[in-house]
Amino acid sequence: MRKTNILPFTLLLICIAPYLYAQKAAAPPPKTETLNFADSVRHLERVTELGFLFGGLYYLGDLSKNDLSFAQDISVPVAGVFIRKHLIPNFALRANLQTGKLSGKDRAYPDRNYAFTSSVHELSVQAEWDIFGKRRYRHVDTLTYDLDNYRQYALINKFRRALLPYIFVGGSAIMSNAKPVFNYVFAENTAAVSKIEEDKRIGGGLRTKGGIIFGGGLNVDLNRKWLLGAEIGARTSFDDYIDGISVAGSPKNYDWYWVLALNLSYRFGVRDKDGDGTPDDLDKCPDVAGLGRTKGCPDADNDGISDKEDECPRLAGILALAGCPIKDADNDGIQDVDDLCPKVAGLPEFKGCPDTDADGIEDKLDECPTDAGLPEFKGCPDTDGDGIEDRLDACPKEKGPLEYYRGCPVKDTDGDGVEDKLDACLTTPGKVEFKGCPDSDNDGVEDALDLCPTRPGVKENKGCTVVEKKDIEKLKLAVKAVKFETGKAVLKAESSKILTDIADIMVKYPDYLLKIEGHTDNVGKEDKNQLLSEQRAKACADFLTGKGVATTRIQTAGFGSKKPLVDNKTAANKAQNRRVEFNVYLPEK
Repeated sequence: MRKTNILPFTLLLICIAPYLYAQKAAAPPPKTETLNFADSVRHLERVTELGFLFGGLYYLGDLSKNDLSFAQDISVPVAGVFIRKHLIPNFALRANLQTGKLSGKDRAYPDRNYAFTSSVHELSVQAEWDIFGKRRYRHVDTLTYDLDNYRQYALINKFRRALLPYIFVGGSAIMSNAKPVFNYVFAENTAAVSKIEEDKRIGGGLRTKGGIIFGGGLNVDLNRKWLLGAEIGARTSFDDYIDGISVAGSPKNYDWYWVLALNLSYRFGVRDKDGDGTPDDLDKCPDVAGLGRTKGCPDADNDGISDKEDECPRLAGILALAGCPIKDADNDGIQDVDDLCPKVAGLPEFKGCPDTDADGIEDKLDECPTDAGLPEFKGCPDTDGDGIEDRLDACPKEKGPLEYYRGCPVKDTDGDGVEDKLDACLTTPGKVEFKGCPDSDNDGVEDALDLCPTRPGVKENKGCTVVEKKDIEKLKLAVKAVKFETGKAVLKAESSKILTDIADIMVKYPDYLLKIEGHTDNVGKEDKNQLLSEQRAKACADFLTGKGVATTRIQTAGFGSKKPLVDNKTAANKAQNRRVEFNVYLPEK
């Protein structure tokens, strides 16, 4: 396995080390406090360069040997052209087209006596990182010029020569045309002869393969247009036949080579020393950034007259007055000396002050300067003409009285004779005595308080009919009349009549609800008594629903032996406590 020769990297490091140390040791430029600071940009950070290179190729392949005598594997010449485009000060893209020739003899195994020559043509694209790109043109010169009562400062770029190291990486297409020579002295070795024949068959002729390139270099600016550089770069090809030899040599490794070259390049672009966009040959102030309309000179008041020709550089003016403003600053036809509002265009009748809404009241006395109004309202409008100015009128587009309605008209939305301001039920017709709210069944109880709003009732019973005394008696009778099988929740047949009467009562009073409560004596366990009381109450409810009473109108509950009517000391008392109670009631609103 071949090892990478580190000598080219060592040479590159030795070349750039002094410059790296100098850059680290250099003190940063001092900060300057400025007034109206103007700073030119680095004008070469996005330029295009065209150049050519010349040098040699250092071969690393099947026939090379890893020792310090690498000069024997250098072939000359290699020549090419390139174009470089700077995207930012530190970064550029570069395209290369170069051609050269590689050759070599078998220094690894002299007894084989192999040799080759190969033309190498390369098209590549690489990304370059200019390590000190931002320092190539540094702000080292400060220009000053006086304007009125202050001084304007500007920093400019100054050219300085320096060593500029860079590194690069990219991809390439390598076209080679190898011509290997095999002078193998051990002809009896059939395996070796077989490999030679395979290489002759495959390795010779024109081949094109891709590869990776990487390396570094140094540039020095000769002047603002020309650059001189030196570069070392490796080309790692994905091919082992650049030298035409593979299986007969070292087939486990691809062939590759180094390019060692000098280059010279030329920058294109218009020269603009102060970086203000105006070329130096058209710039009347080439050392300080300015504006295009003032031919590259600064214009502090932005009036189109350069500062050096402006007698009032801090006040926008006109050319006829050498850059100073006219006496009528607001251009309203009234001289500033007579203008009470010199910075705002106005009217003669108001001594130069404006009347924006043209209502005959000047703005400084007009409380509504953007809306035409009336003098009695200090220039504010009364759109509906009801004598109430709009800003105090709750309905500025509809006439109405001020008192109580705040300028809004009297309205009765539901037409019930109760005006909206007093109507508690604004969209529903009602009665005056109920503040406009309805009494649908006309029983003297408004719907909002009437528990039976669709059927007439009495006020004392919240608008519902009163349950008749005879019906109450039937409910009381049911406590004794409803009978069950002993210890069970099964109704006896004799209970049917009273339960049917209760169903009729529920039909008669459709607004009422019924609560059924089951009770037991204290004989037996309480949990069983509780369950039995609940089941008996439900048995009664099931009978009533079977008679057409809605389940939503019935509520059941069981209390076991917790609520006795009398003590459970005698059999008669226990019989009284075993009961089901029926109570009708009105739902809450």
